[in-house]
Amino acid sequence: MTPPVLEVRNLSKRFPVPGGVLTAVNDVSFSLAAGETLGLVGESGSGKSTLGRCVLRLIAPSAGRVVFDGHDITDWSEARCRKLRAGMQMVFQDPWSALNPRMTARSLIEELLALHTPLSSAERRAEAERLGLRVRLPSAMLDRYPGELSGGQQQRVCIARAIATRPKLIVLDEPTSSLDLSVRAGILDLLAELKEETGAAMLFITHDLGTLRLMADRVMVMYLGRVVEEAPAAEIFDRPAHPYTQALMSAHLPADPSAHLARHVLTGEIPSPINLPPGCFFSSRCPVALPRCRETAPPLEAVPGAEATHRAACLRMADGGNRIPT
Repeated sequence: MTPPVLEVRNLSKRFPVPGGVLTAVNDVSFSLAAGETLGLVGESGSGKSTLGRCVLRLIAPSAGRVVFDGHDITDWSEARCRKLRAGMQMVFQDPWSALNPRMTARSLIEELLALHTPLSSAERRAEAERLGLRVRLPSAMLDRYPGELSGGQQQRVCIARAIATRPKLIVLDEPTSSLDLSVRAGILDLLAELKEETGAAMLFITHDLGTLRLMADRVMVMYLGRVVEEAPAAEIFDRPAHPYTQALMSAHLPADPSAHLARHVLTGEIPSPINLPPGCFFSSRCPVALPRCRETAPPLEAVPGAEATHRAACLRMADGGNRIPT
């Protein structure tokens, strides 16, 4: 079997804050194969972006291992990680903040090529032109500064930069959330095409369930730093097992306006990541929680009657009580 592009094992990230330690990512494990898109979903503050940055070693994890392309990069220095940057790229949520406003789109793309390839100046210019056309930015657009481009055009520049070095891994941190709906569709179409062309593994971070259904092969659901469910995309949309995932999916608006909607409205407050409770972190908001859920942390294990790759962390799966009543 071909080894995965990315392996993450028992990764945690903690930040010292006034009054204690904030746990942003808590014992997360997963792997990602070439050409596969793993969707990462959860509420704001669930640890998605922090996990993405740890994976790329933009920030150092507090515990666990990160193995990229066969290299355990967990303890590598920034200088040593820099040698692998060509193989791992990121597209950020806000393209305006990600681009130097004093450089043209062409220069921004050529910058990556100058850093990570042996191409000559003329070759870099030609390659930037090719990449611009590939992300549907005509030549005239490449000579504009970010402030002269729309949000969608800025994000296309960011995507051109991300694919310039032919990376094996691309982390996309909510790349369409700041864009209008019509622009968002064009960016998603482009990303789907690039996935087929490049064969890159993608970690797609989002809170948009519609985007997730379109883009992801597998889905991982996070709550308060922990993974509560993982499954193939179709499986998790059709048969969510964890009560939190069921509540998330119930908030998704289907394309059919006549479709029946069964909303699961959650009550209560999310526990503080500085003072994490014992047991299941979701138990204080879970409509099917039992007293033991507040005492015992549930392991991530196979969902009865589902595909072997469908796993969830809920003690109520054993007695069949994990379904929220409609």
